Order: sequence, then structure tokens, then C-alpha cells
Amino acid sequence: MSVKVKEQEEEQESLKVGIEVAKPNSEWQEAFVRSTAKRQVAKAGRQSGKTFGGGIKAALAFLGVCWRCMGQGCVECDNTGKVSPKRVLYAAPTSEQTDMFWYEVTTALQPGVDAGAFKKDETERTITQVGTNIVLKAKTAWNANSLRGGNWDVLILEEFQLMNEDTWTDVGAPMLLLTDGVAVFIFTPPSLKAEGVSKAKDPRHASKLFKKAVEDKTGRYETFHATSHDNPALDEGALSEITSDMSEDTYRREIMAEDDEIESSWLVYSKFDSGLCKIKRFVVPEGWPVYVGHDFGTAHPAALFVAQVRLPLPPNAPLHMRLGDYVAFSEYAPGAGYSAQQHIDKFRDILGKNDDGSSRLKLSRAVGGNVTTEEETRQLYQKMGWYIEAPPITRVNLQVDRAIAILEQNQLYVFEDLHQLLGQIVSCLWVIDPETKQSTNKIKDEAKYHLLACLRYLSTILAPKFTPRDLDYGMYIGGKRVA
Repeated sequence: MSVKVKEQEEEQESLKVGIEVAKPNSEWQEAFVRSTAKRQVAKAGRQSGKTFGGGIKAALAFLGVCWRCMGQGCVECDNTGKVSPKRVLYAAPTSEQTDMFWYEVTTALQPGVDAGAFKKDETERTITQVGTNIVLKAKTAWNANSLRGGNWDVLILEEFQLMNEDTWTDVGAPMLLLTDGVAVFIFTPPSLKAEGVSKAKDPRHASKLFKKAVEDKTGRYETFHATSHDNPALDEGALSEITSDMSEDTYRREIMAEDDEIESSWLVYSKFDSGLCKIKRFVVPEGWPVYVGHDFGTAHPAALFVAQVRLPLPPNAPLHMRLGDYVAFSEYAPGAGYSAQQHIDKFRDILGKNDDGSSRLKLSRAVGGNVTTEEETRQLYQKMGWYIEAPPITRVNLQVDRAIAILEQNQLYVFEDLHQLLGQIVSCLWVIDPETKQSTNKIKDEAKYHLLACLRYLSTILAPKFTPRDLDYGMYIGGKRVA
């Protein structure tokens, strides 16, 4: 059964238009659509119907239909089924997502467009109630700058886990100030694959918001959880076939919408300060020494390139970087199917070439692999002209400890477009004792963190500064200490 909205008021006359907004097709979706909380957070699996539900909420708000009763009449709308029409902004980080939403709302509202009550602009992705400022708009946005524009009654942020946090804090929240509006956050727990395209400083920020909302006792927040299996329109056989090829972790996150409830102490590399050390890309100068960490394997080979800071700092480099700090400027994880020679060719491409064909950046040292079992692989690379040494520190936990020491002193900067490395840093956990809930000294699923393996190999040849914790770091401008 559909929600029917039959009256559209204009300035001078009442125009009757028959509009049908689809009804939710599952229990979770109905609860989500009917929510009137100021902050609504939906954690849902792929194809669970979250965009469909968001489209229903948006269309009803635009039409002035009460969410709680969906037009049937209740206490919140004085049994009229009506509320004031709302200005609605929907944003998602990809055009693919906004296309889906736009299709849903335009299908529902097309009768109003045909009757002349609404004006639709496909270029701007807006639908406007003629003669009013009531607008429904869909746009792509992934950070504060891409979201800017206007004041709204309802803001829907979908795939919120892929957006930078400032999308909401710097722009989204102020957009709702004039109206004390409603914010709707929709996300799927990020897997490592998803984190590779994330614009977030902390890919877990949406999960942390959900946790905060669950713990809220004021009634300002309401949360919803749905799996892909909760969508009755999906064929279970097809879903089973698709999920059979997924890893357990990907299935848990993207289908079951489950993620790790973590404390910062459970993260192996919690000392990485993304606010300070995640930086915009700049051109690495020719004179900076380059170090490369390698993780071998036919299925998941990886390499991490870092350069050591020399003064003076180049244009666009952060002025607080210090002499001797390190900058991770390239990550290499091509997948299976490449020979050692093909890898080496790519490594040399990363170093770049001068006009005369010589290497632009100079490789100082390369390190990687297990000391005892991968010596033959190192020798293979050496014969082809790419010398890789065995790590001088052999025990994994000691390598990790040394990497943590480098991060703790804010010595490693990472270009913001190294999404895989950044995603692995904020996802790598210690194994947690189920009884004590304390971290152990073992890394959970260590084998899948190939770029972090490169980092810990690198840490064995890089130089931690070990600044005493009771001393401040001082102020640096252009790499030189000034205070």
C-alpha cells in the first residue's frame, strides 16, 4: 500500500495532485522511515535498502507528510498526517550513489512535475515546489568544501564512512542551525577495500558515531541496523553465490554490517597522529634519500616508498616537518600475476626519470622479507639490479615496536592519497583476550596487512629519535626549531 499525498498548496490556489510514495518493504526500513529523531544513524549492509529508505524519507519530508504516521494521522501531526514541507539535501561521495537516490525520488514526484506543481532541474539535481523555497536536492560530496551551500531542514549523508569528518562537523551541522533540522547518517562498516577510496582521516569515524548514538540516553539519537538479508527484494540464492567469494571479514562488514567495537589501545598503530602527519602531496625533492620496504609473495606483493626530509623544505611541504623526518610518498600493491622484473620496472617508474634517463630520486636502501625463508627471493631481485637486504631486526614484535616508536615521535608523514596504507594503520588490531578484553601481543589477521609489513621492515633501517616523553617537541618552521 502506498502513502498518498493529494493536496499541494500554492500561493493563490490549491492544486490537487495525486502522488504515491512507495511504502517501506522491510521492518527495519519502516522503523527508519518513521523515525523523527534529530540525529538518525543507520548502519546497513550492501543492498539492504538503505538508499530506498532514504528516498522515501526525503520525498515525504519534501511533500510535508508526517514521518511518524506516514500520512495516516498521529499525535505528532495533530492527526492530520501533515507537517510543514521541508528543504531536503541528500549527499553521497559518488555519482553512482546519487543516481540511485535521484531515480527513487523523481519517480515518486514526477506526477507533481507533470502537473506543474514542481519544477525539476536535472542538471542541478533539484526539485522545487513552484512559488516557494521548498527544494529537494541531490549532490555528490565527500568533504566540507564539496557540501557547502544553503540552509536545510533535512540533511541525508549516505556512504558517510567514505566522507571526510569535516563534511558534517564544519558544514553539515551549521546548515541545520537556522531550522534545528534533522541529520540522517547512512553507512556500511568500512572494509579494507572500501577504505582504499575513503576521504576520511579516520575511516572508522562513522562507526564511532554509531556507537555514540547507541549510548545516547537523551532521545536525540536513534540508530538502525540492517543486513543485506533484511531486504526481501534480494534473491537469497544470488546473495549466497556472491558472498561465497567474500572473505569472512568482508562478509561480516559489507553484508552483515558488523564492525569491531574497538578501544584505541587495541590498535597496533594508535600512535599515528593523522591530524598532524596525514598531509597533502607535494613534489619530493631529488636530494632526499629514498628507502623502500618490501613484502614478498606471488598473491599480495607490496612495497612502501619513503623519503627522508632534507632542508630547505620544498614548496607546499608542511612547515612543521623536521630535518630527518620521513615521508611515505608511494604505495605499491598491484595484486597477483606480475614477475620480479615487472615489479622492478614499476619501482623505477616510481623513482621517476630525468631527461637523460637517469633516476630522478636516488634509492638509498631497500629492505624486506623474512630473514631465513625469503633469501632466495632477495637474491633474485639482486640479480636483476634491485638490491634488497634482509631486515637487521628479525622478530616481528620487535619490528612492530620500532615502527611504533617512529610513529610515536611523529617522524613519519603519509601523503593523504595513500589510502591503502592509511586504511591499514587504523584497522590493524591486537588480538583481544575474550575474557579480560585486554590486548595481547599478537596481531589480528597479521598476514593481510602487507603495507604495514613493509613499514615494519622499513623501521629496522630507519632511525627513531626517541624524544623523551616529558619534554615538548618544540616549534618548527621550515624544519628548523624556533622554540
